Amino acid sequence: LSLRTVNSSRSAFASFLFAPLFFQRYEAGGPQPDRELLRCKVLMKSFLGVFRSLPSLEKTVGKCLILLKPRASRLVVQLHCKYGVTKTHNLAFQECERLQAVFDTQRCASSLRAPARVLAEAVVHFPQTLAEVTLGAGPGGKISLQNYVEDEAGEPGGAGMMVTELQLAEDEFQTVAVAPGSRITFCLKEFRGLLTFAEASNLPLTIHYDVPGR
Repeated sequence: LSLRTVNSSRSAFASFLFAPLFFQRYEAGGPQPDRELLRCKVLMKSFLGVFRSLPSLEKTVGKCLILLKPRASRLVVQLHCKYGVTKTHNLAFQECERLQAVFDTQRCASSLRAPARVLAEAVVHFPQTLAEVTLGAGPGGKISLQNYVEDEAGEPGGAGMMVTELQLAEDEFQTVAVAPGSRITFCLKEFRGLLTFAEASNLPLTIHYDVPGR
């Protein structure tokens, strides 16, 4: 079973894969020889609403049943609670399209790998309201993080604005293979969200980049 989502600007993509052994019971409805794998799309807000207040769900819900009903265009989620209470959520399908990120990490000239904690502690020094941050490879193998600012003429490095720069030594990373002098600028808010998830899951973070835009 796969769950995939993409943000409205299509700059961030997430995919979670669940093996059949993850579930107490798993009955796949396909594929048939002449049919594609079944897939559907539902509104994220509606789906997350079913599982809001996780501490409460853990105390009251014994099991969760998820059913796909293609003919009715419904994703049904049933929560079987204590005292015989069953809560059923019928989520309508949206117009479906394949959500899949297309990228080839083998073609990227630079890559970094580090524990999420290292990068999470680094971005703490930047204001919460900051929109973008620039990652660069400096002399001596040092990796720098710097806020990206523009002056009134639209040129980078705007005068009169506070610039924060943090340098990380190469030995703080698990692997470093970057092109000298390379720099990329990206959304700090999305990066913080990714770090929060990776740190909570105790996962390392791997960054692949080539030129701006890739």
